[in-house]
Amino acid sequence: MKPIISIWIKTRQTFQLIEKRDEKENDFMIHILFFLTSMYAGFSMSFDINKILGLEINYYFVLIISLIVSGLLGLFAYKYILSYIIWGAGKIFQGKASINEIRLALAYSIIPHLVHLLIGVILLIPAIILDNKGLIGYQHPVTIYILWIFALRILVIGLAYFNKYSFGYALLTVIIPAAIMQGLLYGIKFMIQ
Repeated sequence: MKPIISIWIKTRQTFQLIEKRDEKENDFMIHILFFLTSMYAGFSMSFDINKILGLEINYYFVLIISLIVSGLLGLFAYKYILSYIIWGAGKIFQGKASINEIRLALAYSIIPHLVHLLIGVILLIPAIILDNKGLIGYQHPVTIYILWIFALRILVIGLAYFNKYSFGYALLTVIIPAAIMQGLLYGIKFMIQ
């Protein structure tokens, strides 16, 4: 059973399988998944960065730099910042998961977002041929919501499994940090204006 494929349908069984795997193999997959998902953020934003800064540099050079920088920043943010925030929120509900188990749940929950990276890579060839940079960051709203629902489902099941509590607590473990971070962002935005 390939975890990247089975996580979509047999989520709980997949988490049972990866929990039994070697820790080094799990760490490697965590790094790969965090890096690839973060790369997609750089992939879709590179055109905007080039446009906003008014750079006369080759767009494809900016794209490569964006992929590397965003991949590394995202790896750091997912592995250290977001993992500890979710781990701390889980402790509110007496969660039993270790930080590595939280990272596993988080890493495998972002697999649905890799579909956007795959679409972006596929559209990269027509974008180069047609010189249409707008194709590179293309995201259809329906696809975004469907993949977001799958990602949330996988994360909630993973948190419930590793923390040994209900799906309701797992959902609250996700909602509480999201609400706090959103509130902080609105507060910062309000103070800037």
